[in-house]
Amino acid sequence: MIKKLIINADDFGLCEGNTIGILLSHKQGLVSSSTCMMNMPYTKKYIGYCDTLKLGVHLNITIGRPLTHMTSFVDDDGNFRRPNSYSDGKPHGNNNELYQEFKAQIDSFIALTGHKPDHLDSHHHVHLLPWFIEVTKQLSYEYNIPIRQRDKIIDTYEYVKCIDNMYDDLISMDFIKDMCTNNEGIIELMCHPGLIDQRLCDISSYHLSRMKELALLTSNAFKDYIDEQDIKIITFSDLKKK
Repeated sequence: MIKKLIINADDFGLCEGNTIGILLSHKQGLVSSSTCMMNMPYTKKYIGYCDTLKLGVHLNITIGRPLTHMTSFVDDDGNFRRPNSYSDGKPHGNNNELYQEFKAQIDSFIALTGHKPDHLDSHHHVHLLPWFIEVTKQLSYEYNIPIRQRDKIIDTYEYVKCIDNMYDDLISMDFIKDMCTNNEGIIELMCHPGLIDQRLCDISSYHLSRMKELALLTSNAFKDYIDEQDIKIITFSDLKKK
């Protein structure tokens, strides 16, 4: 049974409804952190409402436009290529361009907030792709901040295993109970709570289930279970350095 849990809502800034839903999941639920998409306009619009919500950077090379001048990850219109545009469904490109874009997104967060991000993760898990992992590690060491991990790839902070499969039919208290019971140490629950708006429907096939996640994460059943099991909700900022 775990005793510490990070609950991180991905996609802050993706669209207005989704971003408001993340704020609600923190204000009315137990979501402890979120990660910002720094190339999306709704990040700047709503980041000022995050007085107690810890924020990281949701590194992104698969939707919207880059913050830097790059060629290997964009289409003819200058937009990031979607994953399904690559032959294997996973982004490939120049790693120097990737480093510069990821760095620009982190620096944009620092310029906007006045402090370093809580941690780093990424849209579509691109930061964990084997051919990009060295760039991710370099930035983690450079800025001295933790990253989302499935398996241990850095050891500068306490290891946190990411549980990233709470989707669709698995959005339930049974999933939460199994997750907490069948793991040890500290884990991160990756989640996507949100409200639905037209932009979300236009850009993401994952929309109705975001409402279901929001309902679960703000429910009394969820909050009561966490309290009954004496599970402490923390953030990446609470992790001890090695």
